[in-house]
Amino acid sequence: MKKVSLIFVLLINLSFISYAQQTVVIGSQVWMTKNLDVAIFRNGDTIPQATSEEAWIAAAENMQPAWCYYNNDPKNGKKYGKLYNWYAVNDPRGLAPMGFHIPSEEEWNILNVYLDNGVSSGKKMKSISGWNSDTTGGSKTCPNCKDWSAEYRKKVPCHTCKDKRSIPDKVKIHSGNGNNSSGFSGLPGGTFNYLKLHFTSIGWAGCWWSSTEVDKDDANNWLLVYFIDTLCYNVDDKSCGCSVRCLKD
Repeated sequence: MKKVSLIFVLLINLSFISYAQQTVVIGSQVWMTKNLDVAIFRNGDTIPQATSEEAWIAAAENMQPAWCYYNNDPKNGKKYGKLYNWYAVNDPRGLAPMGFHIPSEEEWNILNVYLDNGVSSGKKMKSISGWNSDTTGGSKTCPNCKDWSAEYRKKVPCHTCKDKRSIPDKVKIHSGNGNNSSGFSGLPGGTFNYLKLHFTSIGWAGCWWSSTEVDKDDANNWLLVYFIDTLCYNVDDKSCGCSVRCLKD
């Protein structure tokens, strides 16, 4: 028993050192710069992995902790960490490594306010690469005949667009990447949508739990989205799978 306890203590200490080296100071707070990727609680108990819809349903019905990789693919875990349900976040055995905790709604809002009061907080938090882009353009309404009535169009051909009513236009690419000036390094790890029982939004959005309960079914989380420059307040079912980012005690 002593040998097992010693190994356990050593692993916990190594975990603390590892996470302590991956932090950034943002205002008065010290945040991890990577999503949580642990499979055991602070006391050493295993956190159940859910690899099927049935496992997620069972965890929800019993209000028990669960985690998964996006699309159940460990390769996604290496980049984005694990997705946890809120029951894992709220478990008294402790999801966060020693010296850290899961930030509350208030603590997330402190970060949001510090980073320009939400105006450009998302851009400052998103990583400089890894986010999907949005493409617009390619064509536009013909400027020559756009104001012609339907009756007039029947009588007079448009030599600008050859009666196609649109002409080629420059393609514009709107990058979803941020500038990461905060050092938060937020990545679009997606979520597991429990209500629809499918994975969604990898590359498009990152979602992080707070420790704040909204009601018996829902809890607060925060979103970064590729086309939005702000950090967004959100509420989700506690059985959804979201990323976790920890805050130093």
